[in-house]
Amino acid sequence: MKIAVRLALALGALALAAPAAAQQQQQARPQIGFGISIVPLEVAGQVPTVEVYLPIRIAPQFRVEPSLGIFSRDQAGTLPDTRDVTLGIGGFWMAPVAAQVDLYAGGRLKLNFAHESSPAGSTSDTDVSIAAALGGEYYLVPHFSLGLEGQLGYYSHGTVNGDDSGFFTTGVAFLRLYFK
Repeated sequence: MKIAVRLALALGALALAAPAAAQQQQQARPQIGFGISIVPLEVAGQVPTVEVYLPIRIAPQFRVEPSLGIFSRDQAGTLPDTRDVTLGIGGFWMAPVAAQVDLYAGGRLKLNFAHESSPAGSTSDTDVSIAAALGGEYYLVPHFSLGLEGQLGYYSHGTVNGDDSGFFTTGVAFLRLYFK
């Protein structure tokens, strides 16, 4: 009987320690950082905009991630020059799954301010995309991580980028450096 009581107490202590360890591990994660995205695939024959991210953990299980991307292409002759500035925001629920791994799920909203100029004139408009995102982040060291994210979303382009809309899927890799 004493062995059964001891076993029950040990299992109860273990059951209570696991969530506490996961919460302690998550609170130990850095709170603010800087990241860069790596999009390995070209989109419709164009080189994608490289974006920088500012991951901010505002609660132990929630992170916001504003982003900024700038793209510029100058072309010779009568071909148009292009300028894109992309502003975005993401919100994610975070869950630690191992000592060095977090999973996250949430969404991203992006506005792309596109401008095209040629000798014939110039055009400006705004593109919009909204996407559900699911990803993971592996901490190589406590303040540096490598992340992968899959997105399923909807886009609407203005005349500068094709005047179309539709659904998309994409994969993105991230490098993130955390400060505190």
